[in-house]
Amino acid sequence: MKVIDTHCHFLTKAYVDALVRYDRINEDGFPIPDWNPQMQLEYMEKAGIEHAVLSLSTPHPHFGEDAFSRDLNRSINEEAAMLVRKYPDRFSFAATLPLPNVGYALDEAKYALETLGARGVKIASQSNGLYLGDERLEPLMEYINEKKSVIIIHPSKPQAVPEGCFTSGPLPLLEFINDTTRAVINLLANGTLEKYPNVKVLVPHCGSFLPNIIDRLSGITRLFEQKGIGKAVDVQKGLSSLYFDIAGDAFPRGIKILQSLADDDHIMFGGDFPYTPVPMIVKKREDLEQMGLSQECFDKYTHSNAEKLFGINCL
Repeated sequence: MKVIDTHCHFLTKAYVDALVRYDRINEDGFPIPDWNPQMQLEYMEKAGIEHAVLSLSTPHPHFGEDAFSRDLNRSINEEAAMLVRKYPDRFSFAATLPLPNVGYALDEAKYALETLGARGVKIASQSNGLYLGDERLEPLMEYINEKKSVIIIHPSKPQAVPEGCFTSGPLPLLEFINDTTRAVINLLANGTLEKYPNVKVLVPHCGSFLPNIIDRLSGITRLFEQKGIGKAVDVQKGLSSLYFDIAGDAFPRGIKILQSLADDDHIMFGGDFPYTPVPMIVKKREDLEQMGLSQECFDKYTHSNAEKLFGINCL
């Protein structure tokens, strides 16, 4: 059985050093894990993962200095590309970009996709307040559309987090899910996905809160249109272009809710290593095997959808 992990992270020494330098190492209320290529390969062996699409997690590597972020992102992407060249059958990668500087991000996207062989780009839900769907990102979106490439969304800490509340500590619990949902709604409401139909967007964590709020988005924008304060959003058209991974706690309810929203051709496996322990990822595989899916649907979730999306050929 082939499994391609589309939500899998790596860390470089330069990245971790930068988190320490800018006092961002504990920003998310979640410990930064150890990682190295050997740990990654051992995880894949234990969890039965044949191929992993590596991308950077959070905190997003921009700490207020554009030039430093540009150079740091370049080093991260070059290290990822070196790993892919060393293990081409086991790894692909999505490049990280030095947003919110759109010019630098466009330059890095071109270098990563055309020179380093990246399979897509990882973009945070928001970068220092610049959300996906913002018109300032249009030069970057135009290029990604031209390349018919993939955006992997990863949650980011929102600029404002309530204090004195449990969820303000471990941000992955709620704030990450909130911010991902906010970014995707921004893409849908601003018509970005319709304007750039060749851009393929992979939404993490079973669509975050999108399955729960999508009907409300459609209804509220219709009401806005009736009141003359906005336009209705073609939710179904936008949804049809989105892809989803099942990273996080997908069982027993999350994946079923996602199935009510997404086509089977657009759902794929995600483990979230090394932030999620290996035994939990192994359990996820077992839960997926026990869902009673048809063989065709099971193959789609575990590998064939990812092969098509990222152009991966796993023999």
